[in-house]
Amino acid sequence: MNRSTLLRAAVAAASVSLLAACGGNAGADGEEKKPSSAGSTPSGAEAFTVTHVGGPTAVLEIAGQRILIDPTFDAPKKYKSGMSKVKGPAFGPEKLGKIDAVLLSHDQHDDNLDGKGRELLKDVPVVFSTPGAHKRLGDHITPMKSWEERELKSSGGTIKVTAVPALHGPDGVDRGADGEVTGFVLSGKGVPTTYISGDNASVKVAKQVGDRIKKDIGAIDTAVLFAGAARTPAILDNAPLTLTSKNAALVAKDLNPRKVVPLHTDSWDIYSEDIKSLVKAFKDQGIDGKLVDLEPAGEKKNLS
Repeated sequence: MNRSTLLRAAVAAASVSLLAACGGNAGADGEEKKPSSAGSTPSGAEAFTVTHVGGPTAVLEIAGQRILIDPTFDAPKKYKSGMSKVKGPAFGPEKLGKIDAVLLSHDQHDDNLDGKGRELLKDVPVVFSTPGAHKRLGDHITPMKSWEERELKSSGGTIKVTAVPALHGPDGVDRGADGEVTGFVLSGKGVPTTYISGDNASVKVAKQVGDRIKKDIGAIDTAVLFAGAARTPAILDNAPLTLTSKNAALVAKDLNPRKVVPLHTDSWDIYSEDIKSLVKAFKDQGIDGKLVDLEPAGEKKNLS
């Protein structure tokens, strides 16, 4: 063994001893092995990624399963409802690949389920949504009331899906069947606890959901927040129907997830705020480091 090799061995041994004394970990090469941060995916675990398709539509790869949120795949067009899609998806259903389940926040509005999205539901083995969606779309939809639980099982493990409350408008407003919407929580052994807000506009409702998640399940690893402050003159005098940028930042600060995935801020003409205002609001709260940059759309982003 030459002098250089002996020196490297001595440094490595000293590093191991020092780290052990300080409560750290080191490999045989003397390099410190930092512990995983809360909620992160440990080495060898299943990938945890998000791919933004456009608007509220995204693919989550979590615990070995591929889950699609609110499928919208139409080209730009104007709908009978009066809203317009102004930007097409990053890719079409033909490039989507295998989907294990769909989480559909609601079916009655085109910006959350459009024509091609409806067609796609027929080819997905499991679709979780509201009781109203089950009535309108048929038995292929698994209806879930708030705090009801279901399971998704695969070789990668079991994901518990919990439906959670969402308010599609300001606090105190009941929009009836037109405003029925749900959020979801994904959790389980080895599953990063993930809150998906759906078209919720209420900080109060999101806080109540967050408090119960923390109490019953544990810390929230990732929050998928529908923002953009969607508005339409025909409903509630143009009041926001999804989170404003400021309220999204307040929700994120209260929930304190490791990561925030911002959806529903682009591709439709109903948004009154965009990703730039969202970034500013998060900076104002000192939490902009939590935001996941989803650009360019269609590119897989690591959430681990």
